Amino acid sequence: MNYETPHLLDECLQSVNAHLSDVVGSVIVVDNSITSTSIELVRRQHPDVVVIRPLANIGYGAAANQGCRAGQGDYALVLNADTQLQAGALEALVDELIRHPEAAVAGPQLVDPHGRDQPSCARFPTPGRMLLHETGLWKLLRTRRLRARVQPFFNPAAPARVPWVLGAAVAVRRRCFDAVGGFDPSYFMYFEEVDLCRRLSAAGADTRFVPNARVIHVGGASTALARAPMQRDMFRSLARYTRRHHNAANLVALRVAVTVVALIRLVYDFGSYLASRRGRGQRADANGWFAIMLDAARGWPDD
Repeated sequence: MNYETPHLLDECLQSVNAHLSDVVGSVIVVDNSITSTSIELVRRQHPDVVVIRPLANIGYGAAANQGCRAGQGDYALVLNADTQLQAGALEALVDELIRHPEAAVAGPQLVDPHGRDQPSCARFPTPGRMLLHETGLWKLLRTRRLRARVQPFFNPAAPARVPWVLGAAVAVRRRCFDAVGGFDPSYFMYFEEVDLCRRLSAAGADTRFVPNARVIHVGGASTALARAPMQRDMFRSLARYTRRHHNAANLVALRVAVTVVALIRLVYDFGSYLASRRGRGQRADANGWFAIMLDAARGWPDD
């Protein structure tokens, strides 16, 4: 999946082509970009790649569904354009699904361009975990065991069953993926992979984390183009997830938690803007947090 990152898409495709011989398959690019720069690059540099260009930016999940439907085979690897496969990653992910027929999803260890581990899998979100994570309060908990229980992200040292893996790079068993309808396209961005793993879990299928499969993830390449609106989309998607997988009390708790987080961030960003008077970024962030706070107060009525 690509959105306005042609240079990263080129690097991603180079890494895929370098390792595609490990597992026979085809490469499909779904381009949500407004401009045609990425399409022109793919057709020039990677003529064997199948290109799908929706009429508009349909979001991550819907784009992934289109790509998966266009492919063949028992497995599909969904990648963001800002990822690069490392040696053996593709084979390790497929092997994990073969070894564990009860699993429908396998995710790799994501690393930054310097090779440092990134959060790659997590526990299912709750309002309490969100509040502790977004405010950083989980770091103040005294015992390691308690911190481990509330910290949302974790990276097991060995292959393991986990609640969900980050969608930047995820291998799926097509039969299971299709059985639950793939990604829910109503999630424009964020939490579509959480929702997918939750629905697969309810259907009796596992999600696996494969630390020896390593994938470089630049992170934030497309969302940096519109940081404040994307942050708002994230909380809107979290509200949608909470409404669909939890009860009304949890949604009320989420509204309170998001209001607290947004108020703290609003005060901090606006205070930083007043103190420095530099750049529009902090002011835009403050305005974004104010909009998020209003969304939470209204209960995300447009969801």
